[in-house]
Amino acid sequence: MKKLIACMLAASLMVGALGGCSSSSGSASGGGESVGGEIVVDFWSSPEQNNLTFWTDYAEKFNETETQMDGKTVKVNVQMMPAQPSSEAGLQNAIATDTAPAISENINRTVALIFSEADAIYDLQEEEWFTEATENRQIESILEGWALDGHQYVMPLYVNPIGYVYNSKALKALGISEVPTTLDDFYALLDAYNEKQSELNQQGVTHFFFRDVLLQPTSYWERWFDVHSQYNAFTGGIPMYDNEKLSLDKEALTKVYELYGNMGKSILTGTIENIWQQETVPVVMGMGLPWDVAGNTAAGKTYGLDGDYVFGPMFVENEGDTAYNYGDTKGLVMYKGNGVTEEEHEAANLFLDWVFNGGGKDSFDLDWVTTTTMLPVRGDLDTYAGLTDYFKENPAMAEISTMVKDAIPGPAVSTEADMLTELGEKVIVPMIEAFSELDIHTTPDVSSYVDDSVTALEEAAKYDQ
Repeated sequence: MKKLIACMLAASLMVGALGGCSSSSGSASGGGESVGGEIVVDFWSSPEQNNLTFWTDYAEKFNETETQMDGKTVKVNVQMMPAQPSSEAGLQNAIATDTAPAISENINRTVALIFSEADAIYDLQEEEWFTEATENRQIESILEGWALDGHQYVMPLYVNPIGYVYNSKALKALGISEVPTTLDDFYALLDAYNEKQSELNQQGVTHFFFRDVLLQPTSYWERWFDVHSQYNAFTGGIPMYDNEKLSLDKEALTKVYELYGNMGKSILTGTIENIWQQETVPVVMGMGLPWDVAGNTAAGKTYGLDGDYVFGPMFVENEGDTAYNYGDTKGLVMYKGNGVTEEEHEAANLFLDWVFNGGGKDSFDLDWVTTTTMLPVRGDLDTYAGLTDYFKENPAMAEISTMVKDAIPGPAVSTEADMLTELGEKVIVPMIEAFSELDIHTTPDVSSYVDDSVTALEEAAKYDQ
């Protein structure tokens, strides 16, 4: 298996990017070294300026401590990872050419799977700083979703839990005073819209649900949000595939597809840029994407039921059920191999210990969210004292933070891009096109679409037999 994955590493450099990843420009050269009386630790940030700014600041603060190891001073050197044709390809090339850094961020479960099978990254459970940080950040249960064959290769850094977003003014016009949380709530909202369509149309609300990318199968990662997230809620947090195995729950997927079927022709699939920032938002609801918050705020939109928009969780069948969701999440790993000496690895451990358990511990989360605008991974995120004032000033992020503990990391499947592209082409597009002819709250028979989903995923998966 390791030989197979090693071949995949090399082959991926020929075929280009793993989809759904940043293509920002950046450059870096790996391979830390001991220079005179210093041990240089290379850290590659993700190809985003905000992340580079954050880690450069923390490296500088750490370097000021002049931490010693074996009579040498540990220095951390931060660079932006190469991102052409993709950041993953840049990392794979570094591993193949023994120029990998000691540490990098920007790693999801699929990439961690590939790197771990190639024996290119460390099991962090063997590091003392990781054990202490796990307890400090109360992420024991969160790490269960990151495990690969009983090992933990990634320290999760950020998570974007995916829920729903609502037009607060439309809810008020429909007489809805609370965000829907159950299937019954959803259908009550849908029926209310159906009854008052004419009235809402006069106010500029022309559709019930917005999701323009439903008809864009090549944007395969969008299925993480509009299929996986609700599916996770219906299965009690069990993904439809993981660790190279398909475990699709047909009953749960049926419920997901029935949601779209009942919305029928009230789904708006035409592209409207920054729809939640329009003077009049033409829909009642859509996918709740945390990265929209910054733009909404900049556009002067206010958050809350009495404001312009409000977030809500994935729907559950029964009141009190856990609203699991898809967690768009990445973290950092530590590399091993000829490009990283044992000395550099141990020095890298000192830096990470300082970040998570030492001098950076108390400021990390606030600095992270204010610099990157992404929520840090903590099991106590919505009650953590270090972010209390931030959440008071940012109510949308406060609401999103309550969903983090129920966010399920993406599945670790090396063929996922192919799988979800096939799902989009063979199932989602024809299904949504068929639903566009249906009246609201007319529950269609979706069994054929569910069966086609199984076939599409299995054929594209290419699992080891």
